[in-house]
Amino acid sequence: MKKLLVLFLTVCLLSALAACGSTPASNNPADTPLPANPSAGSQESEGKSSLESEAETLANTLPGIDRAGNEIAIPKEIHKIVSLSPGVTELLCDLGLSGQIICVDPDSLEYIADLSADTAVCNPLEPDIPKLFTLSPDIIFTGTRLDSAGASLYKSAEEAGICVAEIPPSHTIGNIEDDIQFVCDCVGKTMEGETIVAEMEIDLQKIASTGRTISDPKTVMLEFSGLPSIQSFGTGVYLNEMLELIGAENALAGEIGWVTLDEEQALEADPDVILTAAAGRDTDAVAEILNRSGWENTTAVQNLEVYAVDRTRCLFPNQHIIEALHEIAKTVYPQVYNDL
Repeated sequence: MKKLLVLFLTVCLLSALAACGSTPASNNPADTPLPANPSAGSQESEGKSSLESEAETLANTLPGIDRAGNEIAIPKEIHKIVSLSPGVTELLCDLGLSGQIICVDPDSLEYIADLSADTAVCNPLEPDIPKLFTLSPDIIFTGTRLDSAGASLYKSAEEAGICVAEIPPSHTIGNIEDDIQFVCDCVGKTMEGETIVAEMEIDLQKIASTGRTISDPKTVMLEFSGLPSIQSFGTGVYLNEMLELIGAENALAGEIGWVTLDEEQALEADPDVILTAAAGRDTDAVAEILNRSGWENTTAVQNLEVYAVDRTRCLFPNQHIIEALHEIAKTVYPQVYNDL
């Protein structure tokens, strides 16, 4: 439980640090004018080997800025990767690159099965730069470049020529899709990224279409930790967007961002459904809520509408949020989404 709470608090802290730093910028390239003589360009391409053309294509798709708007120079060949964000680590493993990951954050090592047990570990909020120098990575993916005082965490690494790509916590599903494409572009998997995002969009549109048919939405509160301080979220978080997509309402819609509630605030919300991701799918977390003293008159407890959902699928912002979306939809509206 302690490690799971640390994971949630890390997400919240990174969100706060991102809010104080650079504003995320779109990584969509600007419109590129056509060459003055298209036929000449075509003839030039025909004269190149397929290997040269592939290298040129890769160079053209490599992002020049990271997701925080910092200028970066990504190596054309990446063999050793440091990933200090579990959402990015899981994506890289899904792309078949687990063998190139040489160092991760503690949550990645604990929750992602594809990683070797002897993979190096580094705290993303207090990175061990000498250790990173020893590992000689080609690229470092991190949730923030700055510490709580606004100082650069990776200045010496960048000065040594190591590419540091910052991916701040994303607040919308669209941001997450852009993050996925950015990572895929960085590691030479542009087409795979496009496929992942396209498949996500198909799922999102299908669920949104069903969600629009729900005329009497249920109010939902999703807990990431139990009493005495309940960790949850209001608007401005991708999970709030997910609740809206399935046709539900966030019982804490009056709050903004990630929030910590005392018991009185939680009781005032009086949700129709309580979801708990305090310990993965741990049924003990459900029993704890159902047996809370003073909660017997809340709508969710009275109707036994208290359920556990997968924690990492909710908190790791990558393509697997679709699995969390499916689970939440089927849990809140089992008869409506029984075909997912």
